[in-house]
Formats: sequence, structure tokens, C-alpha cells
Amino acid sequence: MSTEQQPRPRPASARVRAAREALLDGTAAALLQSVRDILCEPTRTQIVRALSPGPLSVGDLASILGRSKSATSQHLRVLRDAGIVSARRRGRAVFYSLAPGPMVEATVAVLDRAASIAAA
Repeated sequence: MSTEQQPRPRPASARVRAAREALLDGTAAALLQSVRDILCEPTRTQIVRALSPGPLSVGDLASILGRSKSATSQHLRVLRDAGIVSARRRGRAVFYSLAPGPMVEATVAVLDRAASIAAA
């Protein structure tokens, strides 16, 4: 039975250490979940863009997106659960608006930048 010597790990280079330190910790990664909920689903991205100027009803959003009210409501539920949008009932209609918060604002800024790059 031979015993092979394991190579000694080399000390990490400054570049590797800097890259390791740049990784997000669990808290920062959790903050990004709401951003992923938007950017990783095109319909939700469009909902956020449509709500950027101000509140809209589910019916208005469905019409703008060319989707059913049911499908639009399902996306809005995901966004509401993630803290991206808030709902306010006015009579029989429910109006949605973007929730205040730094991650929502950052996401809107990314979407605005993408729209301006595409328009250029």
C-alpha cells in the first residue's frame, strides 16, 4: 500500500484573493432574488417597465401586454410576493404600482439603460 503525498496548496495570488473577496455573501445574494424574479422572466420585465410611469390596473396591464387578466395576475402575484409591486384596491379594480426600495430602483435603472442602449 503506497501513500502518495498530497501536493501542498499554493498560497492564493492577490488576484485570486481579490476575486474571492468580491463574491457576494448570503445576504447580498438574497437581496438579488427580487431582481432575478424580474429580469429572468420577460413578462415581469415588461410589467415593471409598464409600471415605471405610475400605477395601472390589472386590466390595463393585461391590455398593454397582450395577455389575459389571469396570466397577468399570476405574474403580479409573483412580483407582489417578492416585494416588487404593491396593490391597492379602488372599487372593484386593483391597481398595481412599483414598491419603493433600492433593489427595485436599481432594477428600473438597469431596464431604463437597456431601453436607451437599444434605442441608440
